[in-house]
Amino acid sequence: MKALIVSSEFPPGPGGIGRHAADLSLALASRGYLVDVYSNLDYVQRDKISSFADELPSNVKLHRFRRLGILTYPLRMLWVINAVRRNSYNRSIFTGKFPLWTGAVIKILYGKHRKVEFFVHGSEVNPGNRFNKILTHWALSKADTIWAVSEFTRIILPAKVRLQKEIRILPNGVHTTIWPETDSVEKYTDWKGYPKLLTVGSISPRKGQHRVINALPALIEKYPDIHYHIVGIDSNTKYLRDLIITLKLDNNVTIHGRLPGRMELARAYKTSDIFMMLSENQSDGDVEGFGIAILEANIYGLPAIGAVGCGIEEAISPGINGELVDGNDVASIAGAVIKVLEQPGKYRLGIKEWIRCHDWSILIDDFLKTE
Repeated sequence: MKALIVSSEFPPGPGGIGRHAADLSLALASRGYLVDVYSNLDYVQRDKISSFADELPSNVKLHRFRRLGILTYPLRMLWVINAVRRNSYNRSIFTGKFPLWTGAVIKILYGKHRKVEFFVHGSEVNPGNRFNKILTHWALSKADTIWAVSEFTRIILPAKVRLQKEIRILPNGVHTTIWPETDSVEKYTDWKGYPKLLTVGSISPRKGQHRVINALPALIEKYPDIHYHIVGIDSNTKYLRDLIITLKLDNNVTIHGRLPGRMELARAYKTSDIFMMLSENQSDGDVEGFGIAILEANIYGLPAIGAVGCGIEEAISPGINGELVDGNDVASIAGAVIKVLEQPGKYRLGIKEWIRCHDWSILIDDFLKTE
């Protein structure tokens, strides 16, 4: 059996879409599939590529796109089309905006001889300009099967792109076995503060780091040493740094930038006390489809606090692996932080069962039932 995965992101590059594609490829490989993965080199440190590829099982083959100016997208599409022409794939999976367009072209070229499956995460709800929106709408209409990573995404997608097609749900998950064993992970000894709050994700208004910063003054009286650690690509931090200065929180917030690998992330999760993801839906339609980093944090027993009104509501079960709050309500955020810190044992027990239900070893069988 053979599977094709075309993704706009893939590790060691950042991004939840890429992590999802990697997890899906590993899950398919564990069920005996030979998996061809096509992705790009954006935001990837070249010295990390070969070491990451060495970690993949032998039945996962990674093919990387390079940018070639105005020829980038046409050549990427031709490369994938050629792969489809040469191989008889049992599953052809496309995830991320441009791969959806590629999948639609393949469906037109090969018709009933090639079934194409699209995964939507949230970014597809905000295709960008009118041209991109038309292309994305057209592409989604060509899919044989559309998978959403959350009920939230399943509900909002048809309204945003006028889609009249069944959308199935396969929630995000994690491979607990590919993350470093908890006992082998050392905490960062140079990370400041107690309690340590952590967010891992691209630094952007959608991820809601500013909401956590706004809530810190309400917590400082009870926790004078509280510290918020922000991990993610730091290409757009001015608005956060200005907010930190305005609220006089220079000694309570550290922006670490991106951490290079799974072990470094594991150390961040194990070092911290609460994971924060107060994502905020944007006026242009950019939304949080799930929040896979929450599950990664849970692997290391780290409870999470997330915002209602987006896909995070499906990544957190209140009282089990964390709490949900109104991301604009400072008192609600502060109250949740205090509640989680005062009942650590309660959340540790709930997290174990939550992670078991979201392990790809279970999710992949649900996916394969649709063959």
